[in-house]
Amino acid sequence: MKKYNQIKKSTGAFEAFSQKKLQRSIVRTGLNPNFSKTISKEVAKKIHPGSTTKEIYKHTINLIKKKSTIAATHYSLKKSLLELGPTGYEFEKLIAKYFEAIGYKTRTGIVIEGKFVTHEVDVVATKDGSSLYTECKFHNNGGRKNDIKVALYVKARWDDLSAGPTGSNLKGYYLASNTTFTTDAIKYSSGVGLNLIGINAPADESLLDKIKIYKLYPITSLIRLKKYYIAILLRKKIILCSELLKEKALLHKLGMPTEEIQNIFLDIEHLLNSETSNNQRANNEN
Repeated sequence: MKKYNQIKKSTGAFEAFSQKKLQRSIVRTGLNPNFSKTISKEVAKKIHPGSTTKEIYKHTINLIKKKSTIAATHYSLKKSLLELGPTGYEFEKLIAKYFEAIGYKTRTGIVIEGKFVTHEVDVVATKDGSSLYTECKFHNNGGRKNDIKVALYVKARWDDLSAGPTGSNLKGYYLASNTTFTTDAIKYSSGVGLNLIGINAPADESLLDKIKIYKLYPITSLIRLKKYYIAILLRKKIILCSELLKEKALLHKLGMPTEEIQNIFLDIEHLLNSETSNNQRANNEN
């Protein structure tokens, strides 16, 4: 595997740039391998000693956008989760939407009594008389990983809640994050039955996979939606692209041009109707 100059990650650490790795990440957006190879080659030409992952992302997303806005949305998913803030409330709502998509009723920010103390649970999902509790960890920096200390803390809360007055209804506990988990956190969580939802967990269906499967695209992932409007919409608690489809009147009221609204709505409709495993629509646009 051919490697290029050392590039700087968001954590400040350096690693060798790999064109093959970049090409694989582009293929996952739904673009066909030939386009993905061409784009990765173009980006590789721009790499120089000290290039940052942020610069590489910018070069890559600009080239992908020329091929398909849908593929660009998929490529930007990880970044869009970092922008789903700044408070963490929006991320909690996204996780609640996931549980609703698999058949649960949800509430957020619920105070529940444990055996010794009370706890505020970020997301409570209920079905058939049983409950799943979720602790959400939102980070603005993609370099922030969730380590073993976070998993230990959440497990301790689970133990106190399961021994509390309503503990008999508690069937599972989740730790959800918009970034990754360390290897130790994953091993420990697996051993004690703590379920993880994040960029690299579960291994067979990560948070990014869940977003694609259940069409839970956040509005921050829309390439053509300007940050000015995103900030207003998030303040109005509009989190998902599917929710934005119902807000045409609001967008007009905010002064967004009709053509811009039409383009954004077209992107959303393509996303909600796109193939999950292999984005055929993205390929057809080329």
